Amino acid sequence: MHVSKPHHDAETLVVNVVNPTAGLLEGDRVKCRVSVEAGARLLLTTPSASRAHRMKGGFAELRQELSVARGGFLEFWPELFIPQGGTRYRQHTELKVEQGGELLFFESLAPGRVAAGESFAFHELLWETDLFFESALTARERYRLSPDDESTRPLRQVFPDGYYASAFIVSPRLDDAYPCWQRLHDLHSREAWIGCGRLAAGSWVVKMIATGSIELRRLLQQVRTELYAALGNAPPALRRAGMP
Repeated sequence: MHVSKPHHDAETLVVNVVNPTAGLLEGDRVKCRVSVEAGARLLLTTPSASRAHRMKGGFAELRQELSVARGGFLEFWPELFIPQGGTRYRQHTELKVEQGGELLFFESLAPGRVAAGESFAFHELLWETDLFFESALTARERYRLSPDDESTRPLRQVFPDGYYASAFIVSPRLDDAYPCWQRLHDLHSREAWIGCGRLAAGSWVVKMIATGSIELRRLLQQVRTELYAALGNAPPALRRAGMP
């Protein structure tokens, strides 16, 4: 893993984290710890989709800790995670936001290499996310997905190759932004479903499922645009420096 050359856009430091290998392999353990201090603005993203490959019996693991101090802003936008056939993958995320800090945390999951006929062909995904706001546990999410049991049925019930995404949002500036949440609800369509709800004062969750990667990305971009508009800020570009 390495960090590409950071650059500024829309008064935000844009940092791309790159895995120069083919993806995560059996036995890989990755730890990511990011702290955004008061007055700093950071967009942490990846230049392309992340992949995990077939594993014989072991697993790959990602542990990430993201913290935002009072007066800081963090947007976390990794590209799509693609678990290939036979993947065993574990992910644990801890989000800590102080009073007056702001967070936009996105993540998205493909059912596999759909074009190669590997839809829901992974072995097991274990996903854990904890959100702390003002030191209080605001959200705890745990799920295990395996095609061998009923755990993937909700993802496949509406769309056979369902693509999933979620977002956790923390900002006191959105407490009175009812039109924003109504516009997000209005993005619901036959190709992409969306739901959002308030967790506690100053924090929200958004869940999305779509029929394909193009529909999911379009929906995610619309959600991102609406959130930045409600915050009154211009969204920094997700591209790398020098890319069109």
